[in-house]
Amino acid sequence: MKEVFFKKTTRSELIKNSDIIINLLKTANFYEEIKKNDFVGIKIHFGERGNKSFINPKFFRPLIKILKNIPTKPFFFDTNTLYRGKRNNAIDHINLAKEHGFYALNIPILIADGIKGNDYIEVTIDKYHYNKCFIASLWREIDFIFCASHFTMHMLTGFGAAIKNLGMGIASRRGKLAQHCNISPSINKKQCIGCGICADNCPTSAIKKQQSFYTIINELCIGCAQCISICPQEAVKINWSEEYALLQEKMVEYAYAASNNKRCAYLNFCIFITKECDCMNKENNGFVEDLGLLFGYDPVAVDKASVDLLIKREKIDVIKQIHPKVDYNHQFLYAEKIGLGDTKYTLIEVD
Repeated sequence: MKEVFFKKTTRSELIKNSDIIINLLKTANFYEEIKKNDFVGIKIHFGERGNKSFINPKFFRPLIKILKNIPTKPFFFDTNTLYRGKRNNAIDHINLAKEHGFYALNIPILIADGIKGNDYIEVTIDKYHYNKCFIASLWREIDFIFCASHFTMHMLTGFGAAIKNLGMGIASRRGKLAQHCNISPSINKKQCIGCGICADNCPTSAIKKQQSFYTIINELCIGCAQCISICPQEAVKINWSEEYALLQEKMVEYAYAASNNKRCAYLNFCIFITKECDCMNKENNGFVEDLGLLFGYDPVAVDKASVDLLIKREKIDVIKQIHPKVDYNHQFLYAEKIGLGDTKYTLIEVD
């Protein structure tokens, strides 16, 4: 059974004393896992514009100090989003991270799939849905992934934490589209002004003009999602899948690809727990009280423990209450089936 280390705490306590995290990591022998001169990538969500619930960068200050003293080469990283927003390209993404205080920690901020989300490598996994996954190219250079996840609810997966941070968060834009959509994007002909920018930038010439507007030929489309990010009219639409179980399985396979043959550790911040993820949430407070921090080396065990603790304390499955259509347990079963991790764990409470 996998060990999951739990520290009961609150957001306000962490703001006053971020050494709480250091003590948790010491108990879990984290520093023995790190090697000198490792490139340590701290996978983070910088929070979308208007979001207030993203993980406070101040929490990482003591950790970064220790990593530098080992010495290692720590840096924050994330990938560009599939939807249009301030995290849709590396320039706006990095500027947003700066606005949210991450530059104050004096380590690099890198966007792992390049300026426009097109930099990826193909990682072979040979699983049910994917033979290969399109993972952000920077992933190849990282020696140790420290996956720092804000535990929230999520409309498509029930909740989001370590598995989602791996599977969706380290995928390139093409990989994100592959998970979210069963068919190619489409162009809304009422919004299309016929400028041709999408066609000029399509790597497979899959976009053709039809009278005064453009359309996407499904047979030629490779799902790179370049057209989504560059259309000035936002006329290219994602055909979102509502097959929640299928989406979870795809996400889990991508999480497998992102963690396969990598040294990884997972820290779930179960504080400021919100009804939606940090891509869209603009709440000033969480909808339940803070739980604390959960840490381990198995993403499935850490996420399962986070869910179990929340339900046990609330005495009701609040995840099901908020997103009743989504059977979030499916991701656990599938993750265990393909070898991503273990749902059985031993919870170790840290003083």
